[in-house]
Amino acid sequence: MIEEQLRDSFERHEKLAPPSAPLREAIDRAVVRRRRHRFGRRLAGAALAVTAALSAPFVLRDTVEPPILGEPFLPGSVAAVDRPLTVAVLGVDDDGGRSYRADTVLLVHVPAGGRTAYLVSLPRDLLVEIPDKGRARLGEAFYFGSQRRGQEPDLAAGAALTADTITSTTGLPVDATVTVRYSGLRAVTDALGGVEICVERPVTSRRGDRVYPAGCQRLDGRSMLDLLRQRRLPHGVYDRDANGRAFVRGLISSEVRDPVRLARVVHAAAEGISVAGVGITTPQLLRVATGIDTVSSIDIGSNFRGVTIDRVEYERLDPALSTPVFDAIKQDRLTGWVQANPQAVR
Repeated sequence: MIEEQLRDSFERHEKLAPPSAPLREAIDRAVVRRRRHRFGRRLAGAALAVTAALSAPFVLRDTVEPPILGEPFLPGSVAAVDRPLTVAVLGVDDDGGRSYRADTVLLVHVPAGGRTAYLVSLPRDLLVEIPDKGRARLGEAFYFGSQRRGQEPDLAAGAALTADTITSTTGLPVDATVTVRYSGLRAVTDALGGVEICVERPVTSRRGDRVYPAGCQRLDGRSMLDLLRQRRLPHGVYDRDANGRAFVRGLISSEVRDPVRLARVVHAAAEGISVAGVGITTPQLLRVATGIDTVSSIDIGSNFRGVTIDRVEYERLDPALSTPVFDAIKQDRLTGWVQANPQAVR
């Protein structure tokens, strides 16, 4: 049982942890009466919440089981991050087949010392120059990076090439990548007991057996995965991206305070989510995520700016909107830019 694994893990890692009597007492109470006793703070911060709540399996890779407890998982024991961070969250649909493309590319930017995360969505069909590959769509960078002839795709390499492509396109350094398989989202959603998602207009399943009404609704993992995979939408990929952002926002309200419940989420996500950082550790990402209070989405004008080149359709950014945002991120003055341009915030 999860409860027993939690206790065993604590015993094995007790020497690594700082004084933990209060935390252990909370766990003992939670196992017996979990509905009455909770601990910790809300794990918020949009896509970074995924990193925060689900990164434990990646903290100590050499251990037999994920270190649910111990020094690396306690924010107070990890060095603070005193610089701005930009994390690329890549949604990868592994619904059959052996080729992977990034269906969703979401930048999560946290200013230095900030308590707000800003979401910037990049269209998967964005016209880019992939390093050493040439002109293509942004989502294809993951495919080119992950392919290994005669071998299973290398998802870490796919994420790395996507990050390089984002940097060459926007000028923004990517400090970490979070690669999320859609199957992982299903497991996490179920481990949370469902996630509430708010959609702007009704969505009919491609199987024709269900209609998701406009407004807010709480969905289990299977239904959430079905909704996020819908492609026949009034505005196509734009609506699909909007649904993805709505799911991320739903995660914000999914509080993970009960240690036993958190353990379930970690175990559920172990095979579906991977984290890689450049100059930053996963525990540091955890610390940043636990300090985030609010999330804002920024519009960079990527909708309905299509172009066809050699019979291939691409999307483009609006430089008048995207360039000021990217410059503000690079100069760590995005908060001030947002205050001066409230019309760009959704």
